[in-house]
Amino acid sequence: MSSHPSLRPLYDFSGWVVQQIQVTPTIAVVKLHRDKRLNVYCPHCIRKASVNKKVMQSAYDLPIGPVNLVQVLYEALQGYCSGCKSYFTLHPPGIDGYAHATKRLMHYVCRLCRFMPVNKIQVFLPISTSTARRWDKRILAKYLPDPDLDKLRVILIDEKSIGAGHQYMTVVINGETGEVLHLAEGKKKTSLESFFQKLTPKQIKNIKAIGIDRAGAYKSVIRQYAPKAQIVFDKFHIVGNLNTAIDEVRRSEWRKANKEDKQFIKGQRFNLLRNGDKLKEHQCDDLARLFEANEALFQAYLLKDAFATLWTYVRPKWASKFLDNWIEWAKETGLRPLIKFAKGVDRDRNEILAWIKHRVTSAKLEAFNATISRIVKRACGYRDLDYLYLKIRQEASPPVPQL
Repeated sequence: MSSHPSLRPLYDFSGWVVQQIQVTPTIAVVKLHRDKRLNVYCPHCIRKASVNKKVMQSAYDLPIGPVNLVQVLYEALQGYCSGCKSYFTLHPPGIDGYAHATKRLMHYVCRLCRFMPVNKIQVFLPISTSTARRWDKRILAKYLPDPDLDKLRVILIDEKSIGAGHQYMTVVINGETGEVLHLAEGKKKTSLESFFQKLTPKQIKNIKAIGIDRAGAYKSVIRQYAPKAQIVFDKFHIVGNLNTAIDEVRRSEWRKANKEDKQFIKGQRFNLLRNGDKLKEHQCDDLARLFEANEALFQAYLLKDAFATLWTYVRPKWASKFLDNWIEWAKETGLRPLIKFAKGVDRDRNEILAWIKHRVTSAKLEAFNATISRIVKRACGYRDLDYLYLKIRQEASPPVPQL
């Protein structure tokens, strides 16, 4: 065991003096003692205080080269202030007495948790997985900036599954910047109400459009808390609903078809739902044979293709006229799944046509699905929703500054 004076500048803790640094191949120990020339002041009222006793404590610190286990031994002063009648414990600046670690080590762990699985950190540092999570959460809660709620114009709302057993959470993001604004357990009204309750009347007034899908209980909450904001039903969910109706027609026709006709319908699901400009030549030939054999599927495909025209309009009034015609076409087919979809489109006309004005989609939310999955996998699962919210916000923020 040897002393290393050249390492002293690494342990410059104001008010404490490096007494000795001992390094072995497996552990490094840094011993500090309080500078006796300095007075002790109360951290609450900054008055001169008395020292009752000194207690030796230890804290983990950053590794030194190949030595992962570094301990700082120091005198913690337990004092009393007669001015404010309070007791206190004085630690060297830069050491967290509660965590028994230096703050720079905690920041280092926070950075590691962002880029590697949390259960691998114990390979590089002498801390447990639970300790790494606890430190990471503390640093993020203290240093991550709060979301900007003053300049909200467009927000997107959706529910996301975060694990087995249908565990859902409600996510709210800024529709323009993609910044995560809110995360709450479940997908009920209360999950979204807690977001609007955080906003001031002025912040709510600034919101012009809110993008959601047609399912869930979010619409009534929006009407209650932001009645002047225009609800925009997500374009991709509407198209998905139409594709579901087309597939229901396909399955119904397959069940009714005789053995000879079934061979034309079988295996055509993806060709029916795929955009026409993305079909290969042999796939077009397959569809042509299918349409010759089954008129209902031909009608369904034409309606699907025609519906895509809705998203090309730039004026809601023109789009509304087109929608009137499309709904009539769907009803004339006599196909129940398409008639049901058409009635739903007519019912939700205002929210669907709002897309023409605001062009709001859930693309940013859907793109964030992969991010959420990656975060959950890297952390080996989450039981703390507040911690998950911090990790999601961290993903869209610059790294927390290293001390």
